[in-house]
Amino acid sequence: MDTLKYLSCIPLISLLVWGCSPQNKDEYRVEITAYDYAFQAPAELPSGWITFILNNEQAHKIHELSFARISENITYREYLDEYVGAWEILLEEFQAGEVERSDISERVNELLPDWADGIKYVNARGLVSPGRSAEKTVYLEPGLYAVDCWVKTEDGVIHLVNGMTRPLTITDESTNSPEPSVENIITLKEKEIDVQWKAEAGSHSFAVLMEADSLGNPVHNNIHLIKTEGNTDLNEVNTWMDWYKVGGLRTPAPADFLGGVSTYDAIPGESATYFSLEIDEPGEYAWIVQVPEGEPLRHIFNIP
Repeated sequence: MDTLKYLSCIPLISLLVWGCSPQNKDEYRVEITAYDYAFQAPAELPSGWITFILNNEQAHKIHELSFARISENITYREYLDEYVGAWEILLEEFQAGEVERSDISERVNELLPDWADGIKYVNARGLVSPGRSAEKTVYLEPGLYAVDCWVKTEDGVIHLVNGMTRPLTITDESTNSPEPSVENIITLKEKEIDVQWKAEAGSHSFAVLMEADSLGNPVHNNIHLIKTEGNTDLNEVNTWMDWYKVGGLRTPAPADFLGGVSTYDAIPGESATYFSLEIDEPGEYAWIVQVPEGEPLRHIFNIP
């Protein structure tokens, strides 16, 4: 099957920005511009620590950056047709009521190719509403990656199926950038978001640490910042962020997302995940951790 129903004609342009930041003067910065539905992004980058800026100011939908390392000896086209194609079929069946949520794992395993276990999502989410930009810093080893947006359209079609995906080759050449040094620390605990940061307007960078559960796995793997309004329902936001809900991650979003991160490779108590965002107006905000089948973790604050 041809997974991509729509291919953007927007040219592929490398947007490398070298510069200084308050945190790290040697960071390697790359801007990726989002459109509905396409990424304008480089095709090749060196390996190491890279700060990706998701510029969503040109789009009219909420978008994200997910990085999937593709199995060795598997092509990008095979990834789209066989791996993403399996999830596309599963999603269609699930939204049509042909598959129950409890049967998703069994059904998708029937659809996925034998090499699917080799696909590693090293970093995901980081939802950014239209008109905003946000950053996250990730470590990418050499290999072939897919840069994807897994948010869905109003009709439940994954954005990457509509063309919001790019291949990215990470070479053996190094960025020579050190791991970020960030003073603002957020620790995700089982029942608490511990935020060590003075809440104020401006540009801010964060390091996210995860505590471990009894099996040594992270208790949570995501955090997002939203600007709330008087009628913002954080339980509704939590439900919306669940991709496995029939209406989950369908645009439009029920809140204004400023940025954040999800990670699948962080080691609890040892490794951190990094992101940066801009708070540009006064009002009420909330840190929110999406919790499947439960109430979200939340940390509400005000910017005067």
